Amino acid sequence: MVISTSKRIILLVSMLLVVGTALPVKASEIIRLFGEENVGTTSGLFLRIPVGARAVALGKAYSALASDGSAPFWNPAGIVRTPGLKNFFASHMEYAADIDIDYFAFHGRGQNFGLGLSMGTLRSGEILRTDEYHPNGTDSTFNANQFFMGLTLARAMTDRFSIGGTVKYFQENLDQFQIKTVLADMGIFYFLGWGDARVGFSVRNFGSDLKLDGSPADVPIDNASITDFQSFPAPTVGAFGTARTWSLGEEVNLLTTMDFSHPSDYKESFCFGSELGLRSRLFLRGGYETSRDEGGLSGGFGVQLKRKGFLIKVDYAFNDMGNFGGIHYVSVDLSPLFRLKDPDAWRRRSR
Repeated sequence: MVISTSKRIILLVSMLLVVGTALPVKASEIIRLFGEENVGTTSGLFLRIPVGARAVALGKAYSALASDGSAPFWNPAGIVRTPGLKNFFASHMEYAADIDIDYFAFHGRGQNFGLGLSMGTLRSGEILRTDEYHPNGTDSTFNANQFFMGLTLARAMTDRFSIGGTVKYFQENLDQFQIKTVLADMGIFYFLGWGDARVGFSVRNFGSDLKLDGSPADVPIDNASITDFQSFPAPTVGAFGTARTWSLGEEVNLLTTMDFSHPSDYKESFCFGSELGLRSRLFLRGGYETSRDEGGLSGGFGVQLKRKGFLIKVDYAFNDMGNFGGIHYVSVDLSPLFRLKDPDAWRRRSR
């Protein structure tokens, strides 16, 4: 029996609802409504810091474009839409206050399935310890580091429609205290059949609440001591986007992309971006994110080359963060081509 694409989408949505009700959180709380009223109520915001220079340069409008090495972060369904059968991806950024953030990912795909591994780290470096008697610092230091590791699975349901999901372990280390939890992402990719026009939908970082654990010092408060900590929701965010490439000449293309983003703890925003491609080798990019109190502009460029059996992509981005200054991103995407033997031929035959 042949199932139409519309019926597949309805079936998928129904499955997502069933999975949502089975999670430790209620389905209605996966993305909390009225996020602007919940500012400052979530934890683990490191999980929301964007990765990949191309995505940042396009204003973070990437849920419908995640078909490269950064797909496990932005939309796990995209790992079955990459040009090559394998992808090695690395991204680095120097955040505010001398904080380094790195992201690494590897994924491979066949005709129908994709499997990916990813890891992100935040390193604070040595932080001078202070107390009420030494506001300028004591002789000791501590660290505030965070990391996550994820496993991504995706499947191409048809030549146009794919779904994917990621399960990830997150840990935050703050001196002798820790947060440990398991979260999940879900994504959908769908090509509309109008050129390369596509839509993407993703829900990232949903799961149980995050709670600090450890052995706090015995600090008297009204003749009592601190023995427990309050828990906070995960930094869940939902995004829906669309993208399309327009031909401006024989070797000149213009890509336009747009995302609607709904965080659980902040007001909704629209993200816009465009990319001018010259001979499929040099790419100039710009983007903007609304709802920001300051900053929001981004830009960058990328170079794509084929050398010794590899498709190599090197990207740079600059993001205006207002009072935090400018943030620089660099990422590299490697895709081996020496074993690539037209893996998408089955998709063309199915049309």
